[in-house]
Order: sequence, then C-alpha cells, then structure tokens
Amino acid sequence: MDETISSKEDENTLNIYRLLRIARDLKVKDIAASLEITPSYINLIEKGEKTPSLSLLKKYAQVLNVPPEIFLSFKPEKEKKERFEKTLLKLLQFICERKSNDPE
Repeated sequence: MDETISSKEDENTLNIYRLLRIARDLKVKDIAASLEITPSYINLIEKGEKTPSLSLLKKYAQVLNVPPEIFLSFKPEKEKKERFEKTLLKLLQFICERKSNDPE
C-alpha cells in the first residue's frame, strides 16, 4: 500500500490540484484518464476529501508537468496570509513561464 501524504488538510492546500489543472487547461476526465483513476476520485482530491498516495502524487505532477514538491510545499496558513499570497504568486508565475515555453 502506498504511503499517504497526510490526512485531510486545509482546503486551500488541496486546491493546488485544481489550480494547476485549470492552468493546464485540462478537464477532470483528462487527468483521471491519464492517472487511470475515476473522475470522482479527482473531485475528492480537489475538494480535500481524499489525499493522493505518494506514487499518485508523483504521477499527478508528471501529468501536470510540475515538480511533485509543488504539492508538498504549497501549504497556506491562516495566520500567514502574506506568505500564502507570495507562494501563490510564485506558483502562478511558474505556471505562466512553463505555459509560454510549452510547444503548442
């Protein structure tokens, strides 16, 4: 059995999956097909009701063309909103840079 990253985490942390999927212009069914899991499981991950195993997280990162660490390091804290905003800004800059370098 694969190691689970954590139990249910802060909702904003898990929204990183949805943000990256949308940034890549992918539908839930596209991600699910690539990962060989159901779309409903993707929805549960995006809602924070399930957490992916470490191996699934690595595959997820590969499908989204991002380093797996992005999921692990994206953990906003309510007391540190400014830190969250800076992390989000860095993430969005990373996505934009990657998207502009991707061949169409």
